[in-house]
Amino acid sequence: MKNIIKIFICIIIALGISYYLVNNNIFKTDTKSSVYKDTEEYLKNEENKDINEIKEKIDEVNNPKEEVPEVPEIPEIPDNSSGMSPKDIFQQNKILMIGDSFVEGMAAYGVLYSSNAIWERGKRIDNMSDQLAKGVEYNPSSLILVYGSNDVQMWDYNVDGFINAYSNSLDNITSSLPNTKIYVCSILPVNEVGLAEDPSFQYIDLFNQRLEELCNQRGIPFLDSSYILNLESDPYSPDGIHPKGFYYEKWALDILNKMR
Repeated sequence: MKNIIKIFICIIIALGISYYLVNNNIFKTDTKSSVYKDTEEYLKNEENKDINEIKEKIDEVNNPKEEVPEVPEIPEIPDNSSGMSPKDIFQQNKILMIGDSFVEGMAAYGVLYSSNAIWERGKRIDNMSDQLAKGVEYNPSSLILVYGSNDVQMWDYNVDGFINAYSNSLDNITSSLPNTKIYVCSILPVNEVGLAEDPSFQYIDLFNQRLEELCNQRGIPFLDSSYILNLESDPYSPDGIHPKGFYYEKWALDILNKMR
């Protein structure tokens, strides 16, 4: 009988404890504890991210990736969709090219008629007055000036002297041909052979920069067709200064495209 009483008392105590636990939410989820746990996991993940980023940066410093130089895009050479050759377009529109031996190449390779090309080897912008006189007789609608290679050789690093000479000649041209549209071609670069022949060619980029500034000040289009040289792996003649024959027709087409 005593044992039955003990068992009964134990059952009552167990039920009481269970009731107390249930009513005091002992078995329910602690919301605050859950929030703290999520926050802790988030912070740990962020710490791992930072460590990974630091490791990646260290790897980049210790094992730098080889930089691949950007290859400049080469503009497309305009096609002759009209069916007319450059020489016929120049003649029909009374376009005159005037300058040094580079203009000679236009005539020599049959790209232009001789009537549309006035040239003389070794000619410079400061001594082109006799060529201008011939140009006035032709009275072109457009005049394309091709000077600079011989000028660089004469002026060496004195780019101010070159610009002053070019500016004076432009004054004479606009005064003599007030109704003619003027265009100025850039000075073509040379290769290592040309540079070895005359170190003053190292200043070509500087001369072109200043010449373009002069053209912009006067509202004269500056035509740079030097990119055409990149179309061939070996674009220069043996002197390292003048382009091979392929250049001239593409040059004429590029000029016409820019004039449009």
